[in-house]
Amino acid sequence: MEKTTESATLKVKTTETDTSNDTVLEKEVTLPTTLPNVLSLVLLFISTLAIIYAGYIHGHMNISAVYRNLQ
Repeated sequence: MEKTTESATLKVKTTETDTSNDTVLEKEVTLPTTLPNVLSLVLLFISTLAIIYAGYIHGHMNISAVYRNLQ
């Protein structure tokens, strides 16, 4: 079985130039609602704060103990 190597430039496809004349037409761009993204972000912040709070409660930590450990 004979192997042949092909150059990457052999399969270059030509693209047609844009010959459209209706460039004056304005396209209406509407963004989808951002409500799911905002709700996900709020849920992320709330869950992060809940995990931090649960860590304080579970470990019997308070702000002064954390400050002492940072020094």
